[in-house]
Amino acid sequence: MDKVHSLIDSDFDALVEDLAALLRIRSVFEESCRTDEHPFGQDVTAALDKFLEIAAQLGFRTKNVDNMVGYAEIGSGPLFGVLAHLDVVPEGKAELWRFPPYGGVVSDGKLYGRGTTDDKGPAVSALYALKALRDSGAALSRRFRLIVGLDEESGFRCIERYKKTEEIPEAGFSPDADFPVVNGEKGTIRFTLSKAVGGHNAKGLPELVSLSGGTRVNVVPDEARAFFKGAGAGNLEKIFLPVGASVTNEGGGVLVVINGVAAHAMEPWKGENAIYKFLSRVDELDFGPASVHAELLKLRGLFNGETTGESLGIACRDDISGPLSCNLAIISLGGGRLTVKCDVRYPVTADGQSVLDGIASAAERIGWELEILESKKPLYVQPDSDLVRTLLDAYEAVTGERGEPFSIGGGTYCRAMPNAVSFGGHFPGEEELAHQANEYVTLDSLRKMTHVYAEALARFNGNI
Repeated sequence: MDKVHSLIDSDFDALVEDLAALLRIRSVFEESCRTDEHPFGQDVTAALDKFLEIAAQLGFRTKNVDNMVGYAEIGSGPLFGVLAHLDVVPEGKAELWRFPPYGGVVSDGKLYGRGTTDDKGPAVSALYALKALRDSGAALSRRFRLIVGLDEESGFRCIERYKKTEEIPEAGFSPDADFPVVNGEKGTIRFTLSKAVGGHNAKGLPELVSLSGGTRVNVVPDEARAFFKGAGAGNLEKIFLPVGASVTNEGGGVLVVINGVAAHAMEPWKGENAIYKFLSRVDELDFGPASVHAELLKLRGLFNGETTGESLGIACRDDISGPLSCNLAIISLGGGRLTVKCDVRYPVTADGQSVLDGIASAAERIGWELEILESKKPLYVQPDSDLVRTLLDAYEAVTGERGEPFSIGGGTYCRAMPNAVSFGGHFPGEEELAHQANEYVTLDSLRKMTHVYAEALARFNGNI
């Protein structure tokens, strides 16, 4: 293994350069950019093209599957998979970034950019770990396939496309979570609630003309915007300044902008939900149309600023994965309809149908229409399995720390593949910046994770 680790160090500058090039591609899925040739948009395809170009130049066999998913492969024999993704969530407010979010800038020992931790950085790290294993001269007893998808943040359509025609690995891991090993992932339910609203505005009352907030269902919304007509800026300032809003005269009305703090929906308590902040003030102002005001009050009561679903009636927890989480992610008012989108992560031992029933009951209680957008069962792999034990041994060999497997609220490709768990690349004690502004990876961590991945892959190859 000494030669493998030596090769990682000698190749490290090239790894950083290749990762920086990949970070400069804004691989954000946007529905409006979809085409038959580019199912997730041309920019997202560009990230796949770049990754496969890098892999081919490093001597890997590569394949692009309909611009939806691709892979890089070495070796022969039984198939072992590494499951990563190249799509990223939107950058949010550019002014919050120290460096351009798609600049791939290195400063003070850190590489900045959307995707450095989730998940371009770990993907390139795993690629170079495989390169080092091959270049060491070790006889490869397996085929190692690094599978890279383009739709992880928006629905897993990429990995479902892969499963239709491509070989399924016998086992694998995803570098898309935390070290030492994630052996459990909460179940995921995403849903929309909507209600027809409208009617005439009562004379003398300010009118809420538009309302929007949030960008992605798996991100805590960091901004909400409300536009009122017929309201004085001074009055609105008194109501919304306590939640840190800006209030300005604009376009013949008053624009209220409420700022929050983005975070990953798997841990919504780490953010500040801008939609919740808006809803917390709706009973302080009488505005129209009356149906809009009334339904927003119902919505406030249903979520009540909570992240664990108590008022929804779905709160639950277990000792393995902790409490259910709930993120009210997106809100919009337009076309005579008020709509919200939500993300729920429920414990690995909880009954998903009971959670679905609870959501349906809550929607019925306030008279809103419910649409289930996605429902994925939890993942749990026994902590004493060969897969988990091997990964823990590799982690200990590099870091000197004996970690224990644990569960998270996030969802990875592992739940779509047999015998797979998440393995890094976020180390214990590091700041969690996935889906947040100023996402970065330290060069030390990037180097260390590459050593850990190489150690693990060598063990699955039978070299240790």
